Amino acid sequence: MKRLPLCILYVLEMVCGSVATHNTDTRYDYSLHLDPKGYYRFEWSVDYNRNTVLIRLTAKVTPSSWFAIGFSDYGQLTNADLVTFWTDTNNVHHFVDSHTNWDGILHADLKQDYHVTAVRSIQGGVVIEFLRLFDSHDVYDYQLDNGTTHLIYVESSIQSETPFGSDVTSIPHGLQRTQILKPDLPRIIFPDDTWTFDVLAPEVLVPAKETTYWWHTTVLPSLPSPHHIIKYEGVISEGSEEFVHHMEVFHCETAPGVEIPYFNGPGLSEGKPKGLGACRKVIGAWAMGAQAMVYPEEAGVPVGGPNSSRFALLEVHYNNPRKTAGHLDRSGIRFSVTSQLHQYEAGIMELGLEYTNKMAIPPRQNQFHLSGYCIGECTNVGLPSDGIKVFASQLHTHLTGKKTYTKHYRRGQELPDLNRDNHYSPHFQEIRALPQPVLIMPGDMLIHTCIYDTKTRPKATVGGFSISDEMCVNYIHYYPKTQLEVCKSSVETRTLDAFFAFINDSGLSTIKSNAGYRDKYTHVEWTPVTENVLEFMYATSPLSMQCNQSDGERFPGDWGHIPIPLF
Repeated sequence: MKRLPLCILYVLEMVCGSVATHNTDTRYDYSLHLDPKGYYRFEWSVDYNRNTVLIRLTAKVTPSSWFAIGFSDYGQLTNADLVTFWTDTNNVHHFVDSHTNWDGILHADLKQDYHVTAVRSIQGGVVIEFLRLFDSHDVYDYQLDNGTTHLIYVESSIQSETPFGSDVTSIPHGLQRTQILKPDLPRIIFPDDTWTFDVLAPEVLVPAKETTYWWHTTVLPSLPSPHHIIKYEGVISEGSEEFVHHMEVFHCETAPGVEIPYFNGPGLSEGKPKGLGACRKVIGAWAMGAQAMVYPEEAGVPVGGPNSSRFALLEVHYNNPRKTAGHLDRSGIRFSVTSQLHQYEAGIMELGLEYTNKMAIPPRQNQFHLSGYCIGECTNVGLPSDGIKVFASQLHTHLTGKKTYTKHYRRGQELPDLNRDNHYSPHFQEIRALPQPVLIMPGDMLIHTCIYDTKTRPKATVGGFSISDEMCVNYIHYYPKTQLEVCKSSVETRTLDAFFAFINDSGLSTIKSNAGYRDKYTHVEWTPVTENVLEFMYATSPLSMQCNQSDGERFPGDWGHIPIPLF
C-alpha cells in the first residue's frame, strides 16, 4: 500500500471528525444527473454574497466502492480537481480534497478546500452535503467561473486502505457539462393565459451523410390578436440526441394572405430554397445542451395578430458522422405564448465572423485565434439613440472551438466582456442569461473571438456550414428590436488573394490562382512560416463588413476595405 505523508493523514482525521451524520432540509436551486443511469445526482446553489457553491451529492454506490467527483478544464481525468469519498472497514466516512496529476494518478491535497456539512447513509448509497469557494487560491483546485463547467466522476472498488495512488484514467468514469455559476436572476412568473404550441419536423428520415440542413415549412396556430413569445425550448425526439446539432424557427415576414410554398426536404448549405427568402426572422433557436430560453418580464417576441403571417420555416441541422441510416426524427421547438404583451419587442443579432470559407485554421494548432468585428460605424447606423440592452447570449463554434468571448468597446475604452466561456464545448451551446442587461450604444464596437484546437487534424479547417468546418458567432438576445440583424466581418477578398499569391510566388506552396478558397487553403503546405503569415494577414487585413438589416440588405454605406480597429 502507498503510504500518505504524515501531514495528509492528519488532514484525513480532521475531515472525518468534522462530518455530521444528520439530515438537513436545505433546498437547492439546480440539479442534474452525472450519469445516464441516475446513480449520481448533483444538486447545487450559488451564494454570491460569500462567493461559495453549496452542493449536495446523492451517490448510489456500495460500501465496497470509492468514488470521486470534481472538475477539469474540458472533462479530462488528468490534472483534475476532485473530492474523494470512501467508507472504511470501521464504517468511518472519508471525504478528501484531492487532484490528479498529468498521468491521472490520484493524490490528496495538502490544503483542504471542500468543507463537509452533512453525510448520511441511504439505502444503496450515501448523501453528502458540502461547500467550496469559487476560487480557493489553491493550484490544485479548479477556479469556478460563469462559463461552461465540466463535471467528472470516477468510481472503483476499494483495493487498499485509501484510493490514493490509483490511476483514475483506467477505471469507470463519466462527464456532464453545465454552468455552475448561473446568474442570480428573479424567477419569471408567467401570465395565467400562457399556453404552448410546437413546431416539429414531420418524421424526417435523417439522411445517411455527415451534414444535412433540413427545411420544413409549417403554419402557426391561428392567433387573431397579437401575442408575445415569452419562452421557447427544444423538443428532441427520443433517440435523436446524437443527430440533432441545432434548430431554428424562422417567421416568414409576408403580408397577410400571401402564401409560402410548401417545402419539406434537405436544403442548400447556403441560402434558402426558392420562395422562402421571406422566412428570415428567428423566433426560436436551440443547440446541443441548450436549456429553455425564458424572456425577461420587459420583453417578448411578437407573433399573431391580423397583420402577421402564419407561415414559418423550421431548419434542423442534422449531424450524422457515422452515416447511420434509417433513423426517424420529429424534433423541433416548443413555444410558450401570452396575449399579455410585454413592454418591448425582443430581437436576435449575429456577431462574429461571416459564414464563409475565407477563414481557416491551419492543422496541428493548439490555440489559433480568429476574430470578427461589429464596428462602431455599423452600430451607429443600426442602433437607436438610447441603445439596446442585451440580456442573453449564445456562443457558437463547431468541433474545434475551445474558448470564445466578446469584448465591448466604447470610444476606445474597453468595457467588461459581453460574454466569455474559457472552457467552451461545442456539445453544450446553451443560450445564457447575462447577470444583468448590457447596454450597447450607437458607436460601440464588439469584437468576438474564438480560439481553436486542431492538433488532431492533418488539414486546414475552413469556414463553412458542415460540422467539420468552423464558425465563430455570438447570437445576442436584446431589446428593443432594431433593423440591425447581422454585424459581422470577414477578411477583405483582395488581401486574401494577395496572401495566396505571396505563398505561391515565394515557393512556399503551389496554389492554383483559379481555385476556390477551400481548395487553396487545402493546398497550402502548413509550416511555422505559412502559419505566421496567415496570422499576420488576419490581424492586419482590412475588413469586409456585413452590416445587414432584417431584410438581408446592407445598411447604406461603404462596408468594404475598412481598416482593422487598433487600440
